[in-house]
Amino acid sequence: MTPASRRVFLRRGAVLLGVGGLALVAGSEVLSERPAAPVGVRLDTAAGGTPGTLAAVLAEASSTAGRRLLGSPWETWAGAVTTGWSGLYVSWLLRHLGGTPTTDVAAVRNALAARGRTGTAPAVGAVVFYSPGSTAPPTRAGLVTSVTRGVAQTVEGDHPVTVPLSERFVRRLSRPGHGTVSYGYPEYM
Repeated sequence: MTPASRRVFLRRGAVLLGVGGLALVAGSEVLSERPAAPVGVRLDTAAGGTPGTLAAVLAEASSTAGRRLLGSPWETWAGAVTTGWSGLYVSWLLRHLGGTPTTDVAAVRNALAARGRTGTAPAVGAVVFYSPGSTAPPTRAGLVTSVTRGVAQTVEGDHPVTVPLSERFVRRLSRPGHGTVSYGYPEYM
């Protein structure tokens, strides 16, 4: 697949996801492995969809793909950050659930774990956590935007790590993974 056709494919997939693709995913076995969600959780100002819905968070994540840290809404929300902004990006996406700005990925995972909302199955809307080993705390995070044959596709901050911090941006990944992967299931799921 050429880079241009891949971009068209990803854009079309994002549109389908935003206008009904979730209905196709909702019945999958992978999603049924996550904990049941509380009813009535609201996200006050998330972009796209009805506030409080998974669609709203996915639309917000999609609209920020390709944005750099400098001048971003999450930098404005949290102030100047020089390291660890994958955690900041995820905490910004979850901000309407009562979260505060943090670059501490482990703190985000621990907050979900304390409510019994973590696991090993990828699910649309889940937070993906990357740890350098099975017992090490996570050091990076992202948001799962789709799952294809058990493989999560994500939107993540702090990429690419091979360029200076001032040039890093939010990127879509079609096959994330390095180290140990786990998932957190926010209340909107």
